[in-house]
Amino acid sequence: MKKSTKKCKAILLAIVLAVVMLFSACSDKKTASSDTDNVDELKKQIESLMAENEELRQKLEPEGEATQQAGTEQAAVTEETSQTEAEVQETGRSQEDKLNIVVLGDSIWDMDRSDTGIAAQVAQYMDADVYNCAIGGSRATLKDGESPDDFERWDSSSLMGLVNVLAGKVQPDFLEGYPGGGVIRNVNPQTVDYYIIAYGLNDYFSKAPIAVEDGSNWDAHGYTGALKNAILLLGQISPQAKVLIISPTYCQFLKDGVMETDSNMRDYGQGTLSDYANAARNVAETNGTLYIDAYSTMGINIYSAEQYLEDGIHLTVEGRKLYAKAVSSCLKYGKPGEVSGNSIYY
Repeated sequence: MKKSTKKCKAILLAIVLAVVMLFSACSDKKTASSDTDNVDELKKQIESLMAENEELRQKLEPEGEATQQAGTEQAAVTEETSQTEAEVQETGRSQEDKLNIVVLGDSIWDMDRSDTGIAAQVAQYMDADVYNCAIGGSRATLKDGESPDDFERWDSSSLMGLVNVLAGKVQPDFLEGYPGGGVIRNVNPQTVDYYIIAYGLNDYFSKAPIAVEDGSNWDAHGYTGALKNAILLLGQISPQAKVLIISPTYCQFLKDGVMETDSNMRDYGQGTLSDYANAARNVAETNGTLYIDAYSTMGINIYSAEQYLEDGIHLTVEGRKLYAKAVSSCLKYGKPGEVSGNSIYY
């Protein structure tokens, strides 16, 4: 572009010099006839130079337009890149780099799916995509009469049911109508970074055994057996993922708005809720998973129940915030086989 501009200037200078010479020749009346011939020759040279200059100008115009367009396009690309970089800087991770967290649990996770829900807050704290597959009222254990191997007629929304769906052993049609049933269809086990298993309340309420008496400790009709089977199967379909087990939370039983008893004292036949929490801890320790003792170390107890429990069982806005912070701290700083929940770094 610069070379072409210089050439154009040189041609214009030649034209000016030729014109000067032409006027000089015409002003001398005593010039011989040979000089007249020279004037004619100069006129031809001027016309030739002007034609060449016009041709060069026409060539330069498209170059200028192309250069301007290229500059505009480059500016647009730069702006778009800057916007993308700004978005990544604001969110911390690009969409491709976000963690994938899958939640398998009960109403503690399922009851509130708004921005103040536990899943939404964990997604924000962890800068992650959280797949909340939790189903209210569900339990870890299989009910009496439910077979762990009858995949063709499977209809249990238990922990084992969700894990079997993720493993492709059963179709998720039986989960139709549950919000978590729609979410679980979008989970790709090969890209999961963390599985969160949070059960125990409904196992406790329904008198599910902590372990099947005179049976295998792998029997999914027992609380510990269901947890162990889930850990094993999730490890097979997602060997890259870590598992976090969360114990059930403390709860109270109210009568006319006043606490009548709590989960430390009430035994439905298989132990108090703290017994289920201790069983979850044992499974986590023996299987080397992450573990949160939400029952004893999270800070939800008889003294703080009014602040953190809205009906004696489910969590208030403050309770969900506390829970989400504990989960996020464990995912970031927890160590497999060790108890988390009493150290919150948010």
